[in-house]
Amino acid sequence: MKILVCIKQTPTAAEMRFNEETKTLVREGVTLVVSSIDRRALLEALRLREEVGGTVTVLTMGPPAAKSALQECLALGADDAVLLTDRAFAGADTLATARALAAAVKKLAPDLVMCGKFSIDSETGQVPGELAELLGFPQVTAVRKIKKGASEGILWVEREMDEGFEQYEVTLPAVLSVTELIITNRRPSPEEMQAGGQKPLATWGVADIGGDTAGYGAAGSPTRVAALRSAALDRKGTIVDGNNPAQAARQLADYLFANGLFTHRARQGATKARRPLRRDAANGRAVWVAVEMLGGKPRGVTYELLGAAQDIADRLGGEVGALLVGSLEAAGYAKELGAFGADSIYLAGGPQLAMYDTERYADVAAEAIRRYRPHVVLFPSTGNGRDWAPRVAARLQLGLTGDAVGVEMDASGEVAMLKPAFGGNVVSPIYSRTTPVMATVRPGALDARVPDHRVEPRVVPLPLTRVGGSRVRLLERVVAPDIDVAGLDSAEVVLGVGNGVGGPDGLPEVRRLALVLKAGIASSLRVATAGWLPPQLQVGLTGRAVAPRFYIAIGVSGAPNHLVGVRKSEHIIAINNDPNAPIFKSANFGVVGDWKQVTPPLVEAIAERAGR
Repeated sequence: MKILVCIKQTPTAAEMRFNEETKTLVREGVTLVVSSIDRRALLEALRLREEVGGTVTVLTMGPPAAKSALQECLALGADDAVLLTDRAFAGADTLATARALAAAVKKLAPDLVMCGKFSIDSETGQVPGELAELLGFPQVTAVRKIKKGASEGILWVEREMDEGFEQYEVTLPAVLSVTELIITNRRPSPEEMQAGGQKPLATWGVADIGGDTAGYGAAGSPTRVAALRSAALDRKGTIVDGNNPAQAARQLADYLFANGLFTHRARQGATKARRPLRRDAANGRAVWVAVEMLGGKPRGVTYELLGAAQDIADRLGGEVGALLVGSLEAAGYAKELGAFGADSIYLAGGPQLAMYDTERYADVAAEAIRRYRPHVVLFPSTGNGRDWAPRVAARLQLGLTGDAVGVEMDASGEVAMLKPAFGGNVVSPIYSRTTPVMATVRPGALDARVPDHRVEPRVVPLPLTRVGGSRVRLLERVVAPDIDVAGLDSAEVVLGVGNGVGGPDGLPEVRRLALVLKAGIASSLRVATAGWLPPQLQVGLTGRAVAPRFYIAIGVSGAPNHLVGVRKSEHIIAINNDPNAPIFKSANFGVVGDWKQVTPPLVEAIAERAGR
């Protein structure tokens, strides 16, 4: 098997600095490394080579200095490497990057293309899907296991989804993106570095891969980045001593109740009423929301996106549309979607769409967008949303902003998506040169509106004549009972479990606290890596985002990569025995003490105050 691994050289998040005066990132003196998930993709490719035979080639696009990243990959065991470097490639967004990579991939003609789920600097996760579309390959993203298939030209893969996992057979050639937990990371030894220096490393420019230079680099990028903004999370508030656990627990309980624990008041903006029904579908100013179904009903993030869509549509003077793809039973939710803000439901329902399928869902979305020409299309930044939105964008040659946390409009009516990067320490407005403006948006970043169940939305059936077959075959889909992603999306309180909990033996006490607080439970990366909690519950840069009223971090150090996933929390609370833990700089309230001693009296104090 001929395997090609696409990697990216990125700055280390710990060394990223932001110049407040120039509103730019300081790159001088910053160490560049192979993006950690891309390195795992390479290591998994090397493991697969041992299982099935063949070769592993590494490909990257970047300046001449990116040779060092390829040399590291050769040292780890890759057979050869290719560097795409040319001034014409500079300033590329994800689609322009995917175009250049696709041209190189076609020349190399591999059986399998592998990538990391996303890179640690921009965190979009868009290139794998866009690359697959441009190549005409099937794709499976967020892959956590790969094995030889039952027959030649087939691979068995297990895909991590938000509520469990799916197992597929995928027909080669294909594109796979892998998760951070697929294989143990490692760096090459000095001896391996020396041996890797003797392996072939080719340098290609535009002339070597062909194509129109207007499609590469900044010139070929359908999105542009406005001035960067600092978004460092600095909330340092009250810190109490935990040497007297009972007293510290009472102080923390007082803080929770003083700030609305159990009052169920909505987050800021969530009390806004649904706007009056509109019927402006044909004016080219519509704002669409791709509906995410979970457990047979719309996921909470759908209502958040419908809330934001109404704000944008009010400014544009258009309708709000909901793109609903699924089983025939999904049509039963049209009225509820209307109550939360959809003026029209664009419905594609049928047996072939009952289970999520990347290519089939992309077929529906692309054809509907071509036909009705909305001005903005919002997808949820979930496992599935991040999977099919890039494929749709590449098919329609549209700009796509990944993992946005907000939406703005300037005085001229131009829409900007607010995109965090580098662990959330920087936020940048992203503008699109193409329409519709497309983005994936993080759950919890926006607010739903108060529903009006009197609304009767228009239902527009979408034809399924252009929905093709699938080149991936679903073998099994398992929903794990201990993974409540819908609960985390809407939870008023979330307990974050960090490495300081000490091990899985501490989880029963955490769950006891969660029970009395009616809280969801999330984890840090180290906890997920250790297997104490499912990886789908991981919060942070390589995990999910939450936006509860209270995020209570128990034994969490508070690295930037974790905090990016909780920055929309109204109150961040830390319990940690290390007074120098970074989490305290970002906490509204903190207890410096042993969580095992603080949580039992905290459970009692909350139960007493709640009258239980």
